[in-house]
Amino acid sequence: MPLELKDVVSLIARNMESKGNPLGVDVDTCVSWASGLDLDKGGETILYTSCMYQMVPYIVRFTELLEKFEGAGGGLLLKIGKAVSSVVDADHIARVPKDERDRFNGVLRGIAKLLKLAGVDFGYLYEDEPYSGSLLYELGLEGLFSRHARRVVDTFRRFGVRRIIVVDPHTYYVLGKIYPRYVDMGDLEVIHYIDMLHRYIDRIPLKGIQGERYTIHDPCLLARFMKIIDPQRELLDRLNIDLVEPQRSRIKTRCCGGPLESVSPKLSKTLGRVRASELASYSRKIIAMCPICISNLVRGGRDLDIEIYDLSEILVRGAG
Repeated sequence: MPLELKDVVSLIARNMESKGNPLGVDVDTCVSWASGLDLDKGGETILYTSCMYQMVPYIVRFTELLEKFEGAGGGLLLKIGKAVSSVVDADHIARVPKDERDRFNGVLRGIAKLLKLAGVDFGYLYEDEPYSGSLLYELGLEGLFSRHARRVVDTFRRFGVRRIIVVDPHTYYVLGKIYPRYVDMGDLEVIHYIDMLHRYIDRIPLKGIQGERYTIHDPCLLARFMKIIDPQRELLDRLNIDLVEPQRSRIKTRCCGGPLESVSPKLSKTLGRVRASELASYSRKIIAMCPICISNLVRGGRDLDIEIYDLSEILVRGAG
């Protein structure tokens, strides 16, 4: 039986109020990836993370904890709500191993370095970077989402932002397609980093990675809704890797099970297992492009002999 939506909303609303994101991840955790990169604060073009990749290790643990309570009833979930949300409280951060946090910080650092190699000049909002609110929309919390979207756009304007380079499909979709229905975006341009890298592909010194076989997982929002399908493949083609296309790929890709995990973590895990098993039949090395997909494939494929990489990790290797 799925979790009571009102209980999930209660947890998310509390975390949004206290920390500004649905898991209550501390701001220091969200911004630590940029340490030492000397990025300007704000500016006309910014790299916008929405704390999505930073939350991956916490999403996995948060969902596993919710899974234990699925079917237990709303009253019980409300009683243990504090314990559930504490999985990402600053006092409990040690529960997520440092190497996991470092890995996803490294994904963002890699994206930043690739953009620099492409000659793209950009800043970052650091502690003032807001969460996009994508989960609020996906859960149908229209009023909360609408108010939050206005605050996000106001923040962009306050820092003089005109171009937003996003790093994940959920943020790209919600800013590019949904925000304009609720708030005046003005002259704000939203572009995915994959498109930006592809635009300057000849500037990036991508070299061959010989003798490696991968399969690719297209995120639903990126492929079906935002139609970014070929740019990532053209970037990977520069590496001369053996890239195997699964039968369900491109616009016909198969869902990883997210973000269903917030209301039915068991069903989400089952869908993740189906997709992970399908991909594993093509190659044990899987390239993904979405933090939510990565978290669900990790959960679904725990007992499978697979390795899941973010696209940027492969491109960084190719760029030396």
